[in-house]
Amino acid sequence: MPKISVTLDEQQQAELQMLLADENGAAALRFLKEVIWSQVKAVRRKALRGHLEAGQR
Repeated sequence: MPKISVTLDEQQQAELQMLLADENGAAALRFLKEVIWSQVKAVRRKALRGHLEAGQR
């Protein structure tokens, strides 16, 4: 699997910092699912789409 970079805007960075300070496991899991995992899935879909398109040529 290739490496994937995740980008956090200022609001997301502040939310992550609060989660780490509060040690709120449920909120941290939600952040991982909604912010981080959604970015990972988007990159994977884009890579798969590119791979499929390359095979159609």
